[in-house]
Amino acid sequence: MKLQGKVACITGAGRGFGRAAAMAMAKEGAALVLVSRTASELKETAETIQARGGGRALFFSADITRSDAVQDLVREAVSCYGRIDILMNNAAVTGPIKPLCEMEEHEWNSVLAANLSAAFVASRIVVPYMKMQGGGKIINVTSGLGTIVIPFFGPYSVTKAGLIHFTRMLAEELKDSNIQVNGLDPGMMDTRMQADVRARGPEVLGRESYHRFMSAQKSGVLKSPEQPARLAVFLASAASDTITGQNGTERHYLQYGYSC
Repeated sequence: MKLQGKVACITGAGRGFGRAAAMAMAKEGAALVLVSRTASELKETAETIQARGGGRALFFSADITRSDAVQDLVREAVSCYGRIDILMNNAAVTGPIKPLCEMEEHEWNSVLAANLSAAFVASRIVVPYMKMQGGGKIINVTSGLGTIVIPFFGPYSVTKAGLIHFTRMLAEELKDSNIQVNGLDPGMMDTRMQADVRARGPEVLGRESYHRFMSAQKSGVLKSPEQPARLAVFLASAASDTITGQNGTERHYLQYGYSC
């Protein structure tokens, strides 16, 4: 198994892509540290992993924007498992969908904290453990919206753009510590987040953006989160030991040996 003996900490692991990545990593032998705000979703994910014959799965209901909460859960996870080999910064919120100049400051700050600062906080706390054990993997879940402009998705897009550059910076700074840092853009997936966006309707999204999201659903473009979860396993495994500072979808990583 590709991740036998490894410990993976995944934020936003209660549903959607985080849940799919947790299941895929457990199938490959990883022990899991599952983190999100909703304890019931985490409990269901952990129980499903164990019912399917996966390894151990600790779960923590925590506000990952608070460094003290992250410090506590990481300390407890290391106390239980002895190490953390993989950190997947996946948790994110879409935030308010509206013009930037109509955004309240607290709305902007809340998205920045959840989507970008939380990845910094978790990485800053986990990296010392990775250095002590001789290496590790950090996977930052990015988005195509970090590179293109779709009106009214300002905070989400800006935080994802920041996460892409954070990935490159951290990768360069940690390259001599045997810690690989890469961005994973899962593409448009059939998840609750996607459904929640569509539910806002054309009045909020704008007619053009609304039709874009609806067309993706109707045309079958939306992929199952289980598909890019395989890429998460690749980036968490020894197969990606020579890859760092990269960001992209499954297609991007084909050149580095990933097989869909």
